[in-house]
Amino acid sequence: MTDELNLTFLPDGEVVKVARGTKVLAAVLKAGRPIGYACRGLGVCVSCRVRIIGPTSTPSALERVQLATLDEPSAYRLACLCRLEGDASVRADYW
Repeated sequence: MTDELNLTFLPDGEVVKVARGTKVLAAVLKAGRPIGYACRGLGVCVSCRVRIIGPTSTPSALERVQLATLDEPSAYRLACLCRLEGDASVRADYW
């Protein structure tokens, strides 16, 4: 098992390589993509919500509470709290 994985940005298919355990927010910023994070990664503003397909960390209690405020909570993860555990794809509503 390698510590490096691929994160694919949808819909355009750009791929960045990141280390296993990297927070999605850090990977998005590394790729130079726009993403909201008004709380500076503390998990309280919900601005960094993204859709992720692939293995990720289990949502924390804080993340579950924050996502419960959305219309489709199970469709999203908070990029500032979610860690990548394997190759994955990510989509933001504004890309």
